[in-house]
Amino acid sequence: MQKVFLLFTFILLTASSASASLLDNKKTRQMKNDLDNARTAVRKAVNLAEDTDESRKRIKALQDSERTISKYFKDSLFRDNKDLRLVSLDLLKKQYDVFNDRLYLKMAIDTAAMARKGSQLLKEAESFDSLEVGKSYRKKHAEMLAPYHGNLLKAGIYFMAHENWAEAWDCLDLFLDSRKQPLFTDIELDNSNDDFAAFLAVMCGKNMDSLSIMMKYADEAINYTPRREYTLQLLAESWKLFTPQKMYEHYLQEGFKYYPYSTYFFPRLIDYYTTNGKNDEAMEYIDEAMEKDSLNQLFLLAKHSVLMSQKRYCEALKYGVTLLRDNPDQAIPNYNVGYIYYERGKDAMNQKNKSYRQKLKDAQEEYKKCLPYIERYKMLMPQERNRWYPILYDVYYNLNMGSKFESLQ
Repeated sequence: MQKVFLLFTFILLTASSASASLLDNKKTRQMKNDLDNARTAVRKAVNLAEDTDESRKRIKALQDSERTISKYFKDSLFRDNKDLRLVSLDLLKKQYDVFNDRLYLKMAIDTAAMARKGSQLLKEAESFDSLEVGKSYRKKHAEMLAPYHGNLLKAGIYFMAHENWAEAWDCLDLFLDSRKQPLFTDIELDNSNDDFAAFLAVMCGKNMDSLSIMMKYADEAINYTPRREYTLQLLAESWKLFTPQKMYEHYLQEGFKYYPYSTYFFPRLIDYYTTNGKNDEAMEYIDEAMEKDSLNQLFLLAKHSVLMSQKRYCEALKYGVTLLRDNPDQAIPNYNVGYIYYERGKDAMNQKNKSYRQKLKDAQEEYKKCLPYIERYKMLMPQERNRWYPILYDVYYNLNMGSKFESLQ
């Protein structure tokens, strides 16, 4: 019984193998027939720039053959077939050349269709080059495609203008990534527009809400100097909500390096450090900035504010007075300077080895200095009652300013 079972299994396997072989032979015959038809379509593809019935018929033959041949690449039996790959490239190139020829003749063309066909041609060439059978054609295909490479950038710009961000990104990614591919190892592609293309790629990523797309060419995009400041700001904002904020910090640092006077990078960098309790790091950047311009109001305000947060009131007072000398209507310095004098007044009342009369006299001198600053702060920021009210209440009381005191009630 076991022998019968084994014999039956052998017969089934043999029949199955024979059936598969017959199927493969049938597929191969069909493939050869389709390959011959495709070659015929390529051979007859002449004078295609002319808009005639005959040219339209020949273009349609190319398109039909392209669709037929492309189906074979989904079958493992034909995926690496050299003849199929080569004729596929010929079919695509013939169609792409139609667009180029008509463009040269200033004829109307479907720009989107041209862009897509150009991308398809390059992707097919790179796919073929990745196969062992394609390596011997590398130089020939690289030289053939090099003149068309720049059209990918134009295609990306076209799609961006029509807010088709996904296809714009596809073209720009192909344009930038191509020079990294083995296909172009032996040929030098023009790289004069790479930084610009990288900037556009970042813009596509932004409009697609994809940080990973933005970051792929971020470093190259920063090298595009006409929009470098905007690019760095955009990258910083994109990383702002991530934890930890190392990348946010990095792009603020880069922005400060290139644009120390920007009202975006410096304030946010200082705020980042002070918010995270890194006052020493903040002061390093402030001192670096002040070496460039010791009178810059933005840098002075940062120095003044950080010194206040460190309770280095004596130094902070000096910078606060300097700020207000040039612009007396700055709210924060007015409050800070007034607060410093107010604290000095309280300290004076707590001095030991002095009579009460002397302590009161010293305190009142400080309160008198405090008063104009806090009153101006009140005028500038009336809504900040919780800040100015307690100080004014105490100062008016200690200076015996009855009418002023009553006005606060």
